Parts: sequence; structure tokens; C-alpha cells
Amino acid sequence: MGSVKFLNVEAEPGEKAFGKVRLGELPDGNNIEIPVHVINGAKPGPSLLITNALHGDAMGTAKMIRDYYLRLDPEKLRGAVVIIPVANPLAAATNTRHTLQDGWNMNRVFPARFDNPHNPGWVTQQMATVLTDAVDQTDCLLDYHSGYGTIIHYIYARTTNPDEFSHELEVSSMFGFKYLYAGTPAWSGTITDYAASQGKDALLVEHGGIGMPDWCYEEAIQGIFNIMKYKGMVDGTPVLPDIQYVIRDKHRPLMRARNGGWFVPEVGVDMLNEPIKKGNVLGRILNLYDFREVETLYAPVEESVPLMMKTLPGVMVPGDYTYIIGERSTALQIKNK
Repeated sequence: MGSVKFLNVEAEPGEKAFGKVRLGELPDGNNIEIPVHVINGAKPGPSLLITNALHGDAMGTAKMIRDYYLRLDPEKLRGAVVIIPVANPLAAATNTRHTLQDGWNMNRVFPARFDNPHNPGWVTQQMATVLTDAVDQTDCLLDYHSGYGTIIHYIYARTTNPDEFSHELEVSSMFGFKYLYAGTPAWSGTITDYAASQGKDALLVEHGGIGMPDWCYEEAIQGIFNIMKYKGMVDGTPVLPDIQYVIRDKHRPLMRARNGGWFVPEVGVDMLNEPIKKGNVLGRILNLYDFREVETLYAPVEESVPLMMKTLPGVMVPGDYTYIIGERSTALQIKNK
């Protein structure tokens, strides 16, 4: 296998290479630069693209991806891995979900490509063009999104039929998380939708946040190697739990706060991905001026499994995320043993 070039970064066999894709200049004279790592295996094989921080406030997976990169030995790799660790550097610099310069949500603009030389698109679209090109050059996509003020840990398995064990669901299960959410895509213009439209395997990995338990962290690193094993990029077979649970659309309540105040959690990180009986208190929202409890958040279904949870006290505004709950009692079970 000879050298490979993804975007503008070239790596020789058995080499890790790093570079940046430079776009236009900012008003302060600095360039917008998208960082790109290319790990070229010693032998030929498929190519895997890992993207992170399309939303600038979702940097909770940054260290995990770095640790995966440090563990990856290109001499034992077949094919290539491309990592874009900060896909939206402008939003990351301001710790905001959207790009402040134009107000766009990067994960709603794909495919971002403009043929008119006089209209390169808004700055978010210009940055997303780099990711569009990267998707086109690779065979499989892992797109990472993490919690901000929350912790989150599950795989979003995009599928047209959540009740059928499709190829998309099989690939998602190979990542090795115990809980998957299978549903038709809720939003258009995402990078995973674009990748899937081009015939690529595309996984949305929801993982990370402040206070993430160590077991989740290691499971997320293992998940990347699981996909690589599944694709034949490294030796071995995927490490899977005995049972995986697939939550479907109507059994995945997303809980938001109706009222603002001071949030006080009643359940801790030890209950992430663990069933909680319906009716148990998850958290409370207090008014610190007159001391009223303005809202109580209860486990909404029989076996309420927090897939995302707010675990730290803090200011809550109306409409804030509090929990994503999966109903385990109605989940499709994948038995691996």
C-alpha cells in the first residue's frame, strides 16, 4: 500500500500525519483552519472518518478521541483512519452550538457544496464543505456529539424501519453500546444523512459530558475499535454486551423543563443507562427567591433508562434539556450470547 491523501493531508504507509485545511480569512486577519489527522495503515483496507464538534459546545469527546488516536497503531491497521477533531473551530472557540458569525447550525447544512465561484456560501457552509469532501473520500463515518451540562451515552441508529434488524441497525450494534435508539432521521441536512445517502455506513455516537463515568469512556474507545474489527481494519472480533436494547421512536421521551430556576438532581451518574421505576423523582427545579419547588421531574415510563441526564446543580431556563429516557420494557433486544 502506498501513500494516501485525504483532503490535503498525505500519509505514508504506517504513518500518522497532521495538517489543516485553510479556508478564508477572518476579519482579524487569521485563517479559518480545519484540523485533519490521517493515519495510514501498513496494509490496504477500508477508510474510516471520525468527526467531532460540529456543534461548538459539544467538545466532551475531545480527550476520548485523542486517547483513541494515541492507542491506534498504524502498523496493525489495514486501510486508513481520518479524524477531524474540531469540525467547527469558530463555534468551538465561543463554546456555542451554532456558529456565531452567521448563526447557522453546521449539522443542518449538508451536503455543503457550491458550484458558483461567486457564491461559496455562508461561513458555516464553507467549513462544512471540507467535511462533505471528507465523507466522499471515505467508506464509513462515526460522527460524535456530546452533552453540554449533561452526560449522554447511546448510539443513534438511523433506520427506515426501527422494528426490523436492518444492515444499519447491525452496524450500529457493532459499536457495542448497550443502548441504541433506532428511528427515522428527525432532521435533514445532517452529516450522517448525507453519508448514508452516498451509500456509506454512518453512525451518530451520542457520548460524553462533564462527569462521564470511566466505564463509558473506555466503552467509547472500544466502540471505535469494534467498528474497525467489524470492517476488517484491525484483527479481532467486536466486544459486545450480552444483551443490547433498541429503543424505538415512541418509547424515547425527551424531557425539557417547563419552568426556570435552580436545578437539583435526585439521581447521579451511577444511574446512566440504568432502569429507574416509573414515578421516581429524577430532579427538582427550585425558586431560590421564594423557596418554592416550581417543578418536579419524574421517571415517565415503566423502566425509565436515562440515555442523557443532567447530573449537576445549576441554572435552568424554560425549555432546557433535562433527560432523554428510553423505555426498556418495550425495547427490541439483541442477544449476543
